Amino acid sequence: MACRSRILFLLLPLLATAAHAVEFSGLIRSATGSLPAALAVEADQLGDKPVITGSVDKGRYRVELPSPGTYRLRLQAPGWEAEPKIVFDPATTGARDFLIYPATLPEPELAAELIRLGEQDQELRMNWPKKPDAAFWKRMEEEDRAREARLAQIIAEKGWPRISQVGHKAANSAWLIAQHGTEAFLKRCLVMMKAAAADNEITPRKLALSIDRVLTYDKQKQIYGSQFQTNEDGKTFLLPVEDIEHIEERRAGMGMEPFAEYRKNFEK
Repeated sequence: MACRSRILFLLLPLLATAAHAVEFSGLIRSATGSLPAALAVEADQLGDKPVITGSVDKGRYRVELPSPGTYRLRLQAPGWEAEPKIVFDPATTGARDFLIYPATLPEPELAAELIRLGEQDQELRMNWPKKPDAAFWKRMEEEDRAREARLAQIIAEKGWPRISQVGHKAANSAWLIAQHGTEAFLKRCLVMMKAAAADNEITPRKLALSIDRVLTYDKQKQIYGSQFQTNEDGKTFLLPVEDIEHIEERRAGMGMEPFAEYRKNFEK
């Protein structure tokens, strides 16, 4: 009897885990209008094993993810690329659609340039001094304006850099430059970002951050709770949010992490 009880005790945690598995699914959209023949979807807990394999059928992927948990979701096909998706909790995160595009990009040189500009943007900010002086702020403004001018030139010649045009890394670099640009420039870019979003050509989380920033520029309440401000005493506070009681649903719908986690990481 004791042996039987022990077996039941060992099985219960496994059954509990299976009971909390959630079918996470979404659409797969192709930048060319047709999907590659060999498509595979898999997930892991941000690089940890084991890898969870899902299925693909008729332009939709499905994968069973234990909840709660944070996962990186990848769509793969030979000769194609898709931006990985972060699922912060499959039970609450909205469906994440994939845009898959040929790995051979139409604008490889532009992609390399945008990635380089994005790295420059982050290099300056990753080396943020404890007490920024006037020289630091001047350097940041000058470099940000130079990157903005270059992106404005690119937009004038080729339009907003889309994922299928330059790849998701370079497209995110373009967003980064716009987000750190002047108020007028970001407002101009936001119109193009929204148009790109209609075709899954921009990361939804990035779009949400830009929407919030433009709203705060206009002294309106933000939607996703991404914008904070630091006062003269060094204290960080959240700028006003519309309908904050339902902020988690809106954030989940844009693939954003839970607000408490975002706030904690932001204030670090």
